[in-house]
Amino acid sequence: MKDFLKGKFVYGGKPLEDGPSWAMTTLKNGTMRFRWNEENSNRSDFFEELFGSAKSVVPVELIHSKIIYDIDAPFETLGKQGDGIITRNRSLVPAVTVADCLPAFIYDLKSGCFGALHSGWKGTGIAAEAVKKICFDHDSTPENICVVLGPHIESCCYNITADRAGYFIENFSLDCVNKVGDQEYMLSLEKANLASLHKAGVPRENILSVPKCTCCYKEDGDYLFGSFRRQTSSLPQDMELEERMKRFTVQAAFVWF
Repeated sequence: MKDFLKGKFVYGGKPLEDGPSWAMTTLKNGTMRFRWNEENSNRSDFFEELFGSAKSVVPVELIHSKIIYDIDAPFETLGKQGDGIITRNRSLVPAVTVADCLPAFIYDLKSGCFGALHSGWKGTGIAAEAVKKICFDHDSTPENICVVLGPHIESCCYNITADRAGYFIENFSLDCVNKVGDQEYMLSLEKANLASLHKAGVPRENILSVPKCTCCYKEDGDYLFGSFRRQTSSLPQDMELEERMKRFTVQAAFVWF
């Protein structure tokens, strides 16, 4: 098992050493693609080596939504589609996949609820929805909640259309979009998520952002992450989307106690 990125949550601006850990695999770990109807031995071997039988890794098949499952047992997501998993069961490891989309990790100090979320552009705001769900389901408040915004494609590489720019300005914040040409805009998923979390009541000092762009960030001259945009940019434009989806390295983003 090769090294992967991992860290802790912050609360009040300080590392929360007794909270859960979050992690994200890298390009060197190989693809962590997940579909219910597929086998991925690389993914299975990675998690087996990391957790063995001590933990149950709980996945969900992503659909770029804001659907979040609040679970107590691993079988509760079996066959399910959605983009987030939260739980209070410390024997479980909520896991999503990302490859330019933003992984968000969440932890509530009051209830002990923790989880992993997949936030693509369509699902931006899922982290705030998870805050609301935790508060409703587990009788907590936003002040008790910590969030980590993991590595994703950043505004240096994420160009979008005018229509999409308008959507983000209207629904999130003016500063999450930067106009760089007549019809070219750059999007910051981080700023959009920060605006959404601020509106949901999560204190800024409880939010950690990890500034590593999945599309362009390198260490020792090599790309650290797989990236849908970078790795598929040279493929034929008429290639079917499902085939394109198999041509890049997918990361696993997961959280555990």
